Amino acid sequence: MVRMFFKKSWFHVLVWVVMVVYFVFAPDLFTFVFAKNGKPTQANGTKFAESDLITFVVDGFEPYVKDGEKLYDLYGWALLVSQDNRAMDSFIREIVLTSGESQYFFPTKSVSRNMNLSGRLSGLEVDLDTLGFSALIAGDPLKPGKYRVGIVFKDPATGSAFYWDKPASYLVKTPNTLTWKRK
Repeated sequence: MVRMFFKKSWFHVLVWVVMVVYFVFAPDLFTFVFAKNGKPTQANGTKFAESDLITFVVDGFEPYVKDGEKLYDLYGWALLVSQDNRAMDSFIREIVLTSGESQYFFPTKSVSRNMNLSGRLSGLEVDLDTLGFSALIAGDPLKPGKYRVGIVFKDPATGSAFYWDKPASYLVKTPNTLTWKRK
C-alpha cells in the first residue's frame, strides 16, 4: 500500500520535501549570498566577563538604506577607561546582541557625536570625536526574539575583552519587524 502510494505520487512527495527545505533554509541562504551590509561578524561567540570600566549609552535606532538594502542604524557612545591609559582607538568595539541561546556581534565605526560630555569627562584624556559609535544591523540574520544590547571592547594586542550592557536596552525581532526598547 505505501509502496504503491510512493510509486504513483513520488513527484508530489519530492515537491513537498523541496518546499519544506526551501522554507527552512532560504532566509539564511539569502542573507549569506545577497546581503552585503549589516551582517554579524560572528554568531554564538564566547561569553565575556562584565567590566564596570565601560560607560555605554544607546541614543537611538533608526531605519537606514545602504546599497538598496534595508538596515537599521544603532548609534550612541561608549567609553572604556583603560587601566594603563591606552587610547580607545587601540581597542576594537563591537555591538553584542544576546538572547537566551543566540549571540550576534556587529562591527561599529567611530563617529563624531554632538554630545555635551566635556564637563562629565573633564578629568579623563578622552578624544570626544571617537566616543560615538554607529553599527549597521540587518534584521534578516536575526532569529525572532528579544536581544539585550551590549558592547565589547577587544584588545587585539593581548586578546582580552571588556563587556558591558547597562543601562538595559533591547532589540525585539519579530518575523516582520525589528524595534528598540529601553527597559
